[in-house]
Amino acid sequence: MKTTTFLVAAGLLAISCAAPQEDLVSTPEPPILEDGAYSLDKSVWTYADSTATFDPQQIKIYAEGRYMFATWNDETGSPSIGAGTVQTKNGKLYETPLYNANGIVDSGTVFELNISKTTRGFEQEIKGMQLEDSSTFDLYESWSSLAGTASPYDGLWQLSSRNPIEGVTDFKEIKMIGGGHFVWYHTWSDDSTEHADVGYGAFIDNGDGNVTEVAQAGSIEGYEGEWSIDYTKVGADMIQQTYINTETGEEIIQNFKRL
Repeated sequence: MKTTTFLVAAGLLAISCAAPQEDLVSTPEPPILEDGAYSLDKSVWTYADSTATFDPQQIKIYAEGRYMFATWNDETGSPSIGAGTVQTKNGKLYETPLYNANGIVDSGTVFELNISKTTRGFEQEIKGMQLEDSSTFDLYESWSSLAGTASPYDGLWQLSSRNPIEGVTDFKEIKMIGGGHFVWYHTWSDDSTEHADVGYGAFIDNGDGNVTEVAQAGSIEGYEGEWSIDYTKVGADMIQQTYINTETGEEIIQNFKRL
C-alpha cells in the first residue's frame, strides 16, 4: 500500500474549515451522496510548494446518516479508521467523527467536504487540512462506487456485549453495514498485548436472518474468505450476530446498538 503516509497522517488531522454544529442540525438538506459503499482510487495532498499522490486500498460506507472508512497501515502495523455522522448543508457534506483508531473523538470536530459526483462515484476536496507540525495542505480524493444493495441491517453499530472468550479481555468493536458491504474495527487485550484489527468486504443478505460476509481485506491472518453469520434485529436499534469461529469451533454471539 503506497498510502501509508496518508493514513498515518489522517488520524492526526485537525480541520480549519469546521462549521458550527448547531447550524448543521438545524436545517438538514437532502444528501448529496446516495447511501452506498465506495472504494478510494487515489488521494492527492497539495502543499504550498509540492504535491503528493497516494493510491490506498480503503473502503468507505455511507448509510442511515452515518459513515465509516477503514484501511490497514502496513508502515505502522495498525489500522486507520473513522466513523461518525454525516449531513448535507448549503451544497456541502459535513462529517462529524465519533470514533477513530484512538477511540472516542472529542466533540466539536467537523470536516467540510466539497463533493462532485462522477460517472464512477464522486470526488471530494477538503481545504486547509492541518498536521501536528502546523503545516497545511488541501486534500483531494477520488472514490468509485461498489455494487451492492441495502439490507435491513444497514447503519453504524457499536458492540454492547458478547459472550466471554478465554484469553480475550476488553473487547470493543465498531461496525458499519451499507451498500452491500461491511467494515469493522475492533480492539482487545490478552495477558501481554493490546490488539487492533480491521476488516471489510461484501455483505450478502441471504434472507431468513442469514448473511454471507465475503471478507476481502483484513489484518487478521486467515480472515479473508466467506463467513456465514446469523443476524437478528432486536427492535429498530439493536442487532445480534452469531457465527462459528472456524479455528476453535466456538460459537460467538455479539450484540450491537445503533449509533
